[in-house]
Amino acid sequence: MNLFKIDNRTLRLLSAQVNLSETFNHLLRSTPRRHVLPFRLHVDRAPARTTFTVEIGCERHSVVLQNDKKTHLKLADFIEEIANGPALVSAPLKLQVRHASRQFGCFTSEQLQQVFELVCTGGTLTLEAGFDLPIHLAIHRNGLRSSITVIVSIGVKQPRTQCFTARGSAVELYEKVANALLRIADAATPAAHAA
Repeated sequence: MNLFKIDNRTLRLLSAQVNLSETFNHLLRSTPRRHVLPFRLHVDRAPARTTFTVEIGCERHSVVLQNDKKTHLKLADFIEEIANGPALVSAPLKLQVRHASRQFGCFTSEQLQQVFELVCTGGTLTLEAGFDLPIHLAIHRNGLRSSITVIVSIGVKQPRTQCFTARGSAVELYEKVANALLRIADAATPAAHAA
């Protein structure tokens, strides 16, 4: 089964387009096979609420949403639900807000412990933090000195990467690595963090 998702580029476009009254054409891509599903979005904006009409193939669906900072995230959830079908067929159709409630860059305490151990010993680690792709972390301990070289990346075709060298105690180095992980999470999902 193909699972169609709104990518970050389309999410950024939706965040701007919810403020306009116009018709827009977009593409949904499936993971992992990258099938393409075109859809048309018609936006009719009013001062307090906006009507969105989504046309996928011969189907036409409408929703009215209040104008707020997370309108584009709720719209993205609505579009994904149309493309993929409702999660539970027996349940009443209800807009499930996944993007709007999603926490980006949240790491479990176990993952944070693994990062701290990596700072102390060096090595590589792959972190799942709720993104489509994992975050890769590589740390090299520099000989006798209390410094490390860090490489953090996310993505495959156009990866976002940070590389730096830092000195200090294990706790100071851990804080620098944790900040780098949060920055790479911000860079990976700019539209979601802007909301």
